[in-house]
Amino acid sequence: MQTPAHAMLIPPPGTTRRHGPQPRGILPLLMLLCCMLPGVPALAQPLPLSQAMAPGEAGDAGAMAAAVPPAPAASIEPTPVVLADKPAEVRVGDTVVLSLRAEHAGRSAPLRARSANDALHDVLDAGDDDVRVDHAGGTAVIYVGGQQVIQLIPIDAELAGDPSLAIYADRIVARIRAALKTERTRSAVAGGIFGISLAVLFAVIAIFLLRRAWELADRAAAWLQARPEQVPALRLLSSELAGRDTVRSALALGVAFGRWIALLGLLYAWLIATFSLFESTRGVTEQLAGAVLNPLATLASRVAAAVPLLVILVFALLVLVLLLRVVRLFFREVARGATVVGWLPRDLAAPIGTLAEIALILLALVLVAPVITGNVEGAAPRIGLLGLAALALATVPLGATAVVGLATLFGRWLAPGDWIEMGPRSGRVLHLGLLETRLRDGDGVELRIPHLARLLHPVRVHGRTPRISIALPVERRLATPALAERLAQALAPLGSDVVVQLVEVGDTRATLELTLGSTEADARSACLWAALEALEVYRRESAEP
Repeated sequence: MQTPAHAMLIPPPGTTRRHGPQPRGILPLLMLLCCMLPGVPALAQPLPLSQAMAPGEAGDAGAMAAAVPPAPAASIEPTPVVLADKPAEVRVGDTVVLSLRAEHAGRSAPLRARSANDALHDVLDAGDDDVRVDHAGGTAVIYVGGQQVIQLIPIDAELAGDPSLAIYADRIVARIRAALKTERTRSAVAGGIFGISLAVLFAVIAIFLLRRAWELADRAAAWLQARPEQVPALRLLSSELAGRDTVRSALALGVAFGRWIALLGLLYAWLIATFSLFESTRGVTEQLAGAVLNPLATLASRVAAAVPLLVILVFALLVLVLLLRVVRLFFREVARGATVVGWLPRDLAAPIGTLAEIALILLALVLVAPVITGNVEGAAPRIGLLGLAALALATVPLGATAVVGLATLFGRWLAPGDWIEMGPRSGRVLHLGLLETRLRDGDGVELRIPHLARLLHPVRVHGRTPRISIALPVERRLATPALAERLAQALAPLGSDVVVQLVEVGDTRATLELTLGSTEADARSACLWAALEALEVYRRESAEP
């Protein structure tokens, strides 16, 4: 920095001025020079005295400048730093990372600390861990992630007792990094403990609500069982849609299902609330919520869009219920005999009523539902077609029986009056129908055998006269041709084509088979009596000497 010319001429204070002999005429020159100095810039380079003065006076001025000693150079004093009386602390949670006392850029120490605390609070919530320092322009700026935290100046390092700003900034960076890690660990532990406490609290609340719901369900079930007469019937105007017993059964079923719905609902709510408390399980919370709530929301939106159609469907369903109710009441009254209809026998009223109800339901599903919904490929038409397919499948055995009956009738396999055996059953054919064969057995009882049973058991056709076979055990010594002839003579009056055969021989006994044809109802019993009588006579004759 250049020293002004007048400072070079004026001796500094405290110095002793020497009064030597001065040249003549120097005082007027000095006064002239002082008048000219205000027009010269303070920081400009002064001209030499030999150029500023007249040529005649240059020698005298040079001699004077040599005689006057130079003044010390003038210096600009630095701006004083304002220090706070009390340090302003910068914290991460409860940990103090640095203290500020000096102001900077017009901001006091408390204001600088408050700004740093706000920045650290923001980065603590954001979860940034990258702590760094940038040096620029004699200052050190500390960043956490992309957030500026504080700008440090050399006076901060000097007040903290560090030899340089770089060392001080590195120490503060290490403190901030350690404090952030400690605070996040503490927050995680505290959050985990708080989450567990809330989970336990939610579980207690869920158990309490479940217990209350269970008690209400028990009370409702007990009331339905203790007071069934107080349950009203479901009516529409004057028509009864459902009786008391039906309504009571529906309510009891709803109470039973309500218990488990309450249990599952509370369990689901507890899982959602608990999993949302912890960072590691929040993904499971989203999956659970999406698995249940998204379908429900989709269903709700579809229901809201289909409200007009739903109203029409409900009205059509009510009409169908009323029509079914009328049909049921009509055929019930005919079956009871309260209503007499010439074309409907009383004993056929109940089955015809059931068939009429099934036909109405199928017609509503197949024909009416597509007209209302405008969708031929909807669920209702498909259900109707499935019902028709089920009925067709159920009639397969009946159709097979009818096919066998047609073959029997037109093939002349059997004829009324024939005596047949079908498995363990036997009897005389009374009637051949399309679906069944009616027999009368030896006891006079009528048997109805479907034609389809003939595909499962062999059939023996005896013709008009049935063959009777009787097994007669006798002593081995009596089993002789003479006994066989005696038995044939005894059975001859009871039937035709009598045959006596020896079918089995043991150590002490033998078995004879007696076969004959007879149309008598008690032919078997009569044959047994006659055979016993002939055997006894033959035994006595054989015992005589």
